[in-house]
Amino acid sequence: MNNNKSEWDKSYEKRDNFVFYPHEEVIRFVSKFIRKRVGVTEFMDVAPNSVEGRVLDLGCGIGRHVVYCHEMGLEAYGVDLSDAAVTVARHWGERQGLPNSEDRVRQGDVRQLPWGDGFFRYAISHGVLDSMPFDIARAACLELARVMPVGGLFYCDLISGDDSKHAREFSGEEAVTTAHEQGTIQLYFNIEKIHAMIQGAFEIVECNLIRRENILQGGYASRYHLILKRI
Repeated sequence: MNNNKSEWDKSYEKRDNFVFYPHEEVIRFVSKFIRKRVGVTEFMDVAPNSVEGRVLDLGCGIGRHVVYCHEMGLEAYGVDLSDAAVTVARHWGERQGLPNSEDRVRQGDVRQLPWGDGFFRYAISHGVLDSMPFDIARAACLELARVMPVGGLFYCDLISGDDSKHAREFSGEEAVTTAHEQGTIQLYFNIEKIHAMIQGAFEIVECNLIRRENILQGGYASRYHLILKRI
């Protein structure tokens, strides 16, 4: 159950993971599959009755994507292992008008979500499922599938072994030794490992591998960006 909780609490207490703006791929997912902004205060639903579909941010951190989804007029929820992160997320949510923030943002383990079967139509998870051992990530996918209906959509991203320190197909686990997130797990993926993680729970709708290369100093890193459908 611990899942390196103390290490994540320390990281958030030091404000190492205080990120305030939504990730562009999360914005893309929401805009393409749920709802997009077409004016300062105007929105267009992409999916039928999108505002009735609850959205879960799995591993929400301090709540940037919960706040973003709320600002898009969606019923947003979040869960995170870190008490420190959840405290900030609730406070931020309250300031932005998120109703019942203590109910909407929960502290908990991704393997035991405190919501009923089929509760969420959509889910997002940025930089989360690759920060834990594979068996926990696999269990998290199965548990997320439980709280989503068939056809529900899930965006997540995963770090790839395709970087300047590993072979492209590297899919191992490493302990983080740098000051940022020290003591946590970095889990690398290839396409085979992605299929193993989601087997029986989700199918791939989109899969993009995006590489970020440092032209001046050298080195590069890559991440998979996935749209998954509950089966």
